Amino acid sequence: MISKEENELLCRTGPGTPMGDLFRRFWLPFALSRELPKPNCAPVRVRILSEDLIAFRGTKGQVGLLRGGRSNYLRAGSQPRERLSPRSREAAK
Repeated sequence: MISKEENELLCRTGPGTPMGDLFRRFWLPFALSRELPKPNCAPVRVRILSEDLIAFRGTKGQVGLLRGGRSNYLRAGSQPRERLSPRSREAAK
């Protein structure tokens, strides 16, 4: 059995934590392509590794990811959608 301190070390993934730094060295899938179906579609809020981010698809179709506080780069009048898990989508119906 691991100690509480060891558990905290392994489970915390925020910026500046050992596991957060490790995970940030690799590509991590965070959304399905169909969640950003076409250029200039509504952006999607994403929370990954304890960070609030905004995913979007630009005019030329490329996918981008911004920190949540940088939402001033989004299209005027465009509100980010909340990303729902499949289970949450079913509950919302």
